[in-house]
Amino acid sequence: MKYLYVLVSSVQDTYYEQFFLSVTSLRLKNPDAHITVLCDSKTRQNLQGKRKGYENLISEVKIVPVPDNLSQQEVSRHIKTSMRRYVDGDFLFIDCDTIITDDISDVFSAQTDIGAVLDKHRTIDCHPMESYIISNDERLGFGSSKSNRHYNSGIILCKDTVKTHDFFDKWHEAWIYSNKKGVTVDQPSFNEAIFHYTDIFLELDGAWNCQIAFSGLPFLSEAKVIHYYASSLITQVPPYSLASQDNLDSIKETGVVSSNIIEQLQKPKSAFAADSRIIAGEASLDVVNSNFFAKLLWLRRKHPGIFNRLNRLISCIKNPEHNKK
Repeated sequence: MKYLYVLVSSVQDTYYEQFFLSVTSLRLKNPDAHITVLCDSKTRQNLQGKRKGYENLISEVKIVPVPDNLSQQEVSRHIKTSMRRYVDGDFLFIDCDTIITDDISDVFSAQTDIGAVLDKHRTIDCHPMESYIISNDERLGFGSSKSNRHYNSGIILCKDTVKTHDFFDKWHEAWIYSNKKGVTVDQPSFNEAIFHYTDIFLELDGAWNCQIAFSGLPFLSEAKVIHYYASSLITQVPPYSLASQDNLDSIKETGVVSSNIIEQLQKPKSAFAADSRIIAGEASLDVVNSNFFAKLLWLRRKHPGIFNRLNRLISCIKNPEHNKK
């Protein structure tokens, strides 16, 4: 039983810092865990100086050969979609933007060869990116959206069987094809592989991949893994304080996970920003998910004066619903 990370990072990004934070939480809650890291040679070379703190937390690093002509993003997905080839035994793959909240060893008792959680905890017909998922499938000639279920590839349980090796071969092949077609993300190809191997796949409970930014609150109390980004954030400001830019900057600058962050990791289910709100309901979510809302956020960040003037102007317009009272 192994816990597996894929790390592709440069000194300019924060992927290493996210990984270091996640693996710290994993070791904190699972002191006997066997942790394997797969990376490319460029990433391995820059894990020096302040980027070496992870060495005391992991069990092994494996360098995976990748084609020279791939971008950093493509390298990450090339390794991820082929990781079954480089690891012996059962493993749980864990995305870097995660926090482990508890002992997670019992995931290996699940009676399945491959397991994953619904993306954003919603079926496709209720998914905020329904049209994007379906259009990608149509563009690529994939059939997975017909199932009305789209799975998140951030947490993957994988047993070591002949069929799981076949599954990963299918995923890797489908990703190479989709990448050539301009769809660089790995979830369309992941779901296409599931579509072809439903006999070995099991949908895991949302607690194993609690995507707090999207419909994850019902799973938070029992969450084993908190996936704090899990795709794009609406406001670009994470509601989860452990994912704050201040924390990531602190790790980057010092090379260590501070005592303050460790304190938050001790109680990770309560590590939320003090200034935050819960948004629910179809009408509210339609507004929040709209391009109009995204433009308002952009205006507030880039041109606060204009935003404030527009806000004052709109506040003068009477709400028609008040007239009905």
